[in-house]
Amino acid sequence: MGIKNQKGTVSVENYRGRIRLRWRYQAKRYSLSLTAYSKQNLFQARILALEIEQDILTNMFDFTLIKYGGKDANSNKKSKSIVAYFEDWVSFYKQMDCEKHTNYNSTRNMLRKWGKITQENIVKKFNAETFCSKTYNRRLTILKNFINWLIEQNVWAFNPLLSVNNKKNKIIKNPDRTPFTEKEIHKILTAFKLNTACSSHSNFKHSHYYPFIYFIFKTGCRPSETVGLRASSIDFKNEVIIIKEVLARTIKHTSSLHRVRKETKNGKIRSLPLTHDLVDVLKPLIDNKLADDLVFLSPKGKAIDDKNFQARIFRQVLNKLEIPPRVLYACRHTFGSRCIDGGLSPVMTAFLMGNSPEVALKNYTHQIQLPKNLPEI
Repeated sequence: MGIKNQKGTVSVENYRGRIRLRWRYQAKRYSLSLTAYSKQNLFQARILALEIEQDILTNMFDFTLIKYGGKDANSNKKSKSIVAYFEDWVSFYKQMDCEKHTNYNSTRNMLRKWGKITQENIVKKFNAETFCSKTYNRRLTILKNFINWLIEQNVWAFNPLLSVNNKKNKIIKNPDRTPFTEKEIHKILTAFKLNTACSSHSNFKHSHYYPFIYFIFKTGCRPSETVGLRASSIDFKNEVIIIKEVLARTIKHTSSLHRVRKETKNGKIRSLPLTHDLVDVLKPLIDNKLADDLVFLSPKGKAIDDKNFQARIFRQVLNKLEIPPRVLYACRHTFGSRCIDGGLSPVMTAFLMGNSPEVALKNYTHQIQLPKNLPEI
């Protein structure tokens, strides 16, 4: 690889078996695809790279690239496909591997499916797709940026997608966060403990996750707090559980391998009582672990991916038990509702859950039964 300098240095590299030159000049990226990669051709490519660098230094650079044998520059623009341009844009301009970035890979596959793409038909082709709002908006943004780049390269004259607006996400209330009943809680915990909803073809048993789901039901902790709970946070001597951090998802990555440790949602540390039943559940998990080790692990010994758990296991269990579908977060809401039902004040409920009293009042006081009489005066 070449090293950038003020005027731009040309790098010579092997790209899919062909020699490719890449460089920057006057805030633009350039690339030139040459012959098959070999020692002899590599020697000629390095001479050409030096020629381009010399032209840049002496202000003799040929922006059409024709001088350097660049057929892609102008003469081949009409014959080059939009998919090929898209791959160049992702590789050279975005500096990414299209194969390793799902959004760009999916968009490229969509362009391939469309066949011939022009400025006149791209809006019609795009609107014919049946995407959810999130996917629609994501791909629209990618294509708008890509077409802006095509305009800079003098391939297209205008951006037809500028007239296309993002779709509004449907605002759906959270029926899937409805608290579970006492009967449903018992059925869910029993199913996890005894593997009654587990497929016979499964590589692992649901009982592996029994401590994880029991802990959320029992403490009302957020899934991210539970996933990130360390052994050092369980204080058997003082009989408390310290909730002080979460293992949060990053913006670019969603898997359990790409998490970052952050403070809790409200930035506060809270303590929960370590009850005898929690001791029975947690102690076997913590024995022989180091202080920084995670309490709850996947069957493969990694951090639990709560979204994956919710989609592949939790929903499967609810479906098998014929319980209306809920998200994992409903277990936390169940805890809040049970606290109010059990007579705890909204303030104490908020403290245990790491919420503000206002949030507790908003989410859980609908559980409070109005008295038949008011205090006598």
